[in-house]
Amino acid sequence: MLPPKNPFPEDEFPPRASLNRYGPIFINVLTIGCLIATAWIGGLFGLIMFSPNSVVNPFPPPPLPPLAVIATLTSTVPFPTIAPTWTFTPEPPPATATDTATSGPTVTGTAIVLTTQPTTTSTSTRTAAPIVTETPLPSPTQLGGSVTATATATATTQPVGTPTNTAVPISNSPTGHIVFASTRNGDADVFIVDPDGNNEQLIVSASSNDDRPSLSPDGKKIAFVSDRNGNPEIYVVNVDGTGEVRLTLTSAIEGNPAWSPDGLKIAFDSNRGGNFDVYVMNADGNGVIQLTTNAKDDRWPSWSPDGTKVAFQSSRNPTVDIYTIDVVAKTETRLTDNGGNNQSPAWSPDGARIAYQSDQDDNFELYSIKPDGSDETQLTNNPAADTHPAWSLDGKKIAFQSDRKGNSDIFVMDAFTGAEATGILTDPADDRQPFWGK
Repeated sequence: MLPPKNPFPEDEFPPRASLNRYGPIFINVLTIGCLIATAWIGGLFGLIMFSPNSVVNPFPPPPLPPLAVIATLTSTVPFPTIAPTWTFTPEPPPATATDTATSGPTVTGTAIVLTTQPTTTSTSTRTAAPIVTETPLPSPTQLGGSVTATATATATTQPVGTPTNTAVPISNSPTGHIVFASTRNGDADVFIVDPDGNNEQLIVSASSNDDRPSLSPDGKKIAFVSDRNGNPEIYVVNVDGTGEVRLTLTSAIEGNPAWSPDGLKIAFDSNRGGNFDVYVMNADGNGVIQLTTNAKDDRWPSWSPDGTKVAFQSSRNPTVDIYTIDVVAKTETRLTDNGGNNQSPAWSPDGARIAYQSDQDDNFELYSIKPDGSDETQLTNNPAADTHPAWSLDGKKIAFQSDRKGNSDIFVMDAFTGAEATGILTDPADDRQPFWGK
């Protein structure tokens, strides 16, 4: 009897001797090959999918935090290993670190600006850069320093000064300006005014007596005397009240500064040698030399317009008289001998005459005389005391101090006749010691 027919003839295979003999070996080889191919394809797929630079990587690596250690990813896929391995190789830090921080290395230095902010988990301790405080040397052009100078006739140390005042507007007067001292604020202060009495301005004001003002030839500075530090010393200030500087620094009395015609030197009187003599210094206070050496008091210097001589008053006689001295040769000439006290000489701009005050008639009046001692001429004749003459720029007028109205005021008169004496200041306080300059 025949076996039943297979309903699925496509499942029937004719018997083969070779397949029956080598079938198991072929199946094993085929299986191993499939496994190897699968592993290789899986590794390649992993590299593509998880590479940071892959465009198909669906999970890009998160950004590194500041100062984090940057790792280098190295993939090694040994055939036929199924999964890749990664080796982390940290890069060296960008700078040498001496601080300890959990978030990464931090740099210690003295830079002012830091370009990297530390993280909130940082435990580093930074050492701040030292703050250098400089102690400046005393300035030779400012007040208030601690320089101590020993005053001698040849002193060259520049004392220290301090600007104290604010700038004030100064008029552009074609006839110049008059500087004077006034007690209207209590102590004497230095003022400036136009020759007609207008545009009055306070220049120097301190809790002291500031007087004996003198304008420099260019009209830019005022020399004056102040006792603000206990004894009278000589100061210089800009005409607008700024840049005040002390020129002398002694325990003596320094007074009556007078600018040389070129503005480079200042003559003054001082008792630093025991009695008063006339000295000359540079306009910055250096290079002091002694001009007169008499045992009596020589005071109130006034330069000749050519700068070769200095007029002064001296008590070397029974009375005070007017003298001149040659600055280079040191020869002296006596101008007055009238039995009275002759003081406060002032040289005219053309050098032809010297004005002064004299009490030869028992009352101080103004006179003028030639530099050779001839032609003494009386200029005022008033019951009041007329003192301290100051020539105008053109030499045609003289400003002076007078108490003819009860207190000291500033007047202006004709330089040759004494006529038309007009009070330009009428303040109830004392206005005194005028000087007429640019």
